[in-house]
Amino acid sequence: MKKLIAIAAVAITLAGCTTKTEYGECIGVQQDKKPDLEYKLSGWNTFLAVVFSETIIVPVLVVANEHSCPVAKK
Repeated sequence: MKKLIAIAAVAITLAGCTTKTEYGECIGVQQDKKPDLEYKLSGWNTFLAVVFSETIIVPVLVVANEHSCPVAKK
């Protein structure tokens, strides 16, 4: 069990999810979007959530914190 927790911790820290862009911070599903920015679903974050889906932690963190990222100003 300790090995699984250690592997999950390493996977989370090394996964490299996109947390911000040049326009601002990425947001989760329940967070409010800023009205002056265009948001797009982060493909890389979604890919990493699927790859690490067996850990359960990574997909939850991605959906809660880094689901959509700002890509342009309106």
